[in-house]
Amino acid sequence: MPITIAPPQIEKFMHVSLERMYQVILFNDDIHDCDYVIECLMAIFKHPLGLAVKIMLEAHELGRAIAEVESKELAIQHTAALIRAGLGAKAEEI
Repeated sequence: MPITIAPPQIEKFMHVSLERMYQVILFNDDIHDCDYVIECLMAIFKHPLGLAVKIMLEAHELGRAIAEVESKELAIQHTAALIRAGLGAKAEEI
């Protein structure tokens, strides 16, 4: 007896809208030492030490680094936290 496979119900998925994502950009900081920037990244984003170091070094060497990609609400909160900590940051839609 042959098996009949129903075609996928594509129309169900065609109306799904994806949430827009934002990236939090950390700018190079010549005022604070590296350890402070790393501590801020770990405290604000809960990044592990290795990732925080990588982000800090990228910002230091290239002038900016993506600290996180997340929802608009979180990106705004985290950007504000970085700015309150005295670091340069902005959130931008991707």
